[in-house]
Amino acid sequence: MGICCHRVRSIHAFSNPLLTYTSLASGSFMLFFGKTADLFGCKLQLLSGMAFLSATSLATAFAPNPTAMNVLCGFLGLGTAAVSPPAIGTLFATYPEGRRRNKATGALGTGNPIGFILGSVSSGVATKYYSWRASFIVIAIFFGLITVSSIWTMPSIPRSGSLRAEVRRFDYLGTVLTVVGMALVSAGLTFVCSHLP
Repeated sequence: MGICCHRVRSIHAFSNPLLTYTSLASGSFMLFFGKTADLFGCKLQLLSGMAFLSATSLATAFAPNPTAMNVLCGFLGLGTAAVSPPAIGTLFATYPEGRRRNKATGALGTGNPIGFILGSVSSGVATKYYSWRASFIVIAIFFGLITVSSIWTMPSIPRSGSLRAEVRRFDYLGTVLTVVGMALVSAGLTFVCSHLP
C-alpha cells in the first residue's frame, strides 16, 4: 500500500483534477461497459461511445465554470470506458490467432501513446494560439471524424444468444457493487494517498 501511495503521489504531482475525474469514471465503469458490449453489440456501442465523446468534448469547451468542467470530464471518462471494450472485442473477434492478430494487437497498443502525443501537441497548439476551449473543440472534431468513418470501416460482429434472455440474466446487483467498489478503490488511491505523509 505504501508503494502504491508513493506512486500515486508522484503521478498526482504532474496531474490535475480533470485527469483525476476522467480516470476515475473510466476505471469504475470499464467492466460494466464490457458486459453491455456483449449484450448490444460492439459496433453499436463503439459508435455510440465515440459520438458521446465528441458531444461531451464540445460541451466541455463551453463549460461555464470549473464545477461543470469537472462533471463533463467525468462524462468523458464514461465515454472512454464505453469505447475500449468493443474496440478490443472487435479486434479479437475479427482476427484469428496468429501473426495477423499479433500485429493488430501491437498496432492497437502502439496507437495509445501515439494518440496521447498527437493529442497533446494538437491541444497545446490550439491552446497557445486560441484558448484552452479550442483544445476541446479539436478533440470533438477528431472524435466526430472517427465516429463517421467507423460506420463503414468497423466490421459488425454478430451477437450470439437472445437479447431478452441475456438482459434477464444480467447481474444488476453485482454490476452496481463492482462499479461502487472500483470507484472507491480508485478514489482512495487518487485522493487519500496523495495526502498521506
